[in-house]
Amino acid sequence: MNNLEIYQLAYNSEFQKRISSSIAGAASAISGENPTSVGGVGSSWANKRHALATRVINDNTGFTRILSFNSAAQAGLNTVVEINPDGSLNYIGTGSLDSDIDFTVSSLWDDVAGVSYEDKNPA
Repeated sequence: MNNLEIYQLAYNSEFQKRISSSIAGAASAISGENPTSVGGVGSSWANKRHALATRVINDNTGFTRILSFNSAAQAGLNTVVEINPDGSLNYIGTGSLDSDIDFTVSSLWDDVAGVSYEDKNPA
C-alpha cells in the first residue's frame, strides 16, 4: 500500500469499527493481566500498559483513530486488506481479518502506551 491507500484504510469506517472493537477487547485483557508478565508489580512497563487500558476502557474514541492509523501502516496488516470501490473491505489473507487486527493492536499496545526500551530493560 502507498501512503494514500494507508490513509484511506485508516479512515475507512468498517476498518475503524473493527479497530474499536479490537482495542476494547485488548484493554479488557490488559487491565486484568498479571503484572509479572510485563516487568513486575509497580514497574513502569506494567503501569503504562494498565494506564492505557484504563483510558481506553473509559473512552476509546481517540484511541480508535490513533490505532487505525498505526494499524493501517503495518505491513503485516495492510498487505491483506484492500478497499473495494463501494468502501467495503476485501480481506485477501489466509486467516481472519479480525485476528490479524487483534494481533496488530496487541503488537502496537506498548508503543501507544509510551513504553520505552528502558521500561522493558530497567538498570
